[in-house]
Amino acid sequence: MQFTMFAGACALVSSLAVSAVLSAPAHAQADIDADTIEVHQQLLTPSAGMMNDHMHEGGEAMIGLRLERQRYSGTNRSGTDEISDADVLAAGYSVRAQSMEMDMVMLDLMFAPTSDLTLMVMPHYMWHRMEMVGIDPANTGMDMDMPMDMPMDHSSHGGHGGMPYGMVHAHGTEGFGDTLVSASYRLARSHAFNAHATLGLWVPTGAVDRTNADGTFVHYGMQSGSGTWDIEPAVTVSGQAGAIGWGGQASYRWRTDDSNASGFAFGDKARVTGWLSYLLAADVGTTARLEWEHEGAVLGHYNAAHNHSAPSDIQANYGGDVISAAFGVNWRLPLANRRGPQLGAEMAVPIHQRLNGIQLPRDWRLSLSLAQTF
Repeated sequence: MQFTMFAGACALVSSLAVSAVLSAPAHAQADIDADTIEVHQQLLTPSAGMMNDHMHEGGEAMIGLRLERQRYSGTNRSGTDEISDADVLAAGYSVRAQSMEMDMVMLDLMFAPTSDLTLMVMPHYMWHRMEMVGIDPANTGMDMDMPMDMPMDHSSHGGHGGMPYGMVHAHGTEGFGDTLVSASYRLARSHAFNAHATLGLWVPTGAVDRTNADGTFVHYGMQSGSGTWDIEPAVTVSGQAGAIGWGGQASYRWRTDDSNASGFAFGDKARVTGWLSYLLAADVGTTARLEWEHEGAVLGHYNAAHNHSAPSDIQANYGGDVISAAFGVNWRLPLANRRGPQLGAEMAVPIHQRLNGIQLPRDWRLSLSLAQTF
């Protein structure tokens, strides 16, 4: 089912590419008139929130740094509906997630041996922080074997099974995530239209054996890696007409195994996005885009001690569909007579969420980038 959706998305993007190539005027590759604004492709691309979205000229290299934060909070959801604590309790859970934040730092290294081929390596470092709250009114905590003066944030304990009603448990993990290695090949190029295909490989450099202080595995979503070798093909098209730019990208991350060393595997992930951009000045551009993400539920099961008291402990409570609207700005810094580094920022907010099982909804995602081309 996931592959069918991805194939349809790729077919749509490919159709746009072929249509644009066939309909492009003969003068599309001619020199730009003196009174025409010269649009730099990087300023028309929402690169702060995307990967493999552009290519480089032969011999060029780029080094960049990306920062991303995602925030999840609010009333838990099942599908598109909010679900009360009483319903979560009735589903067999005594604890629920109250909030979660995920931060990523990515080093973006690119090199183009030719104008038709761009190579990229992107290592990740990740932080996860989650707050859980007890939702069982029958559990007052009076029968727990603990001192009466124990701090109520419960942050010194690893697991959260049997948490008293209203008690908050904060915990987190950090470490290197998986590393993306990719190659992009140019399919079409003109002043008004560009297209390239990318083949990415996710190397499982992140850990999948993070545990709580009591030795139990953390929630699946708090592991910093996937533990599987993942293949991610993508197709990207973009174009421009004067100061206006447009583009689209479809990608699919395929987990090549049904389980990792800890006994589970994350679900496949498909992503389709389209954007418009506008050049405000010679070195400043704005972007607006829509993005659809689909992720499958977790497969397999932890093969060592773990909790079952919260929805985030159960594999079926992962994945779903999220449609987001994103708005960004790109600014090329002026540095003497050379091309300066480009700053980018993008804020994405969900406008539709259909979540598997019971989950925290996403609040927002903020992406920042700084890149220098040589």
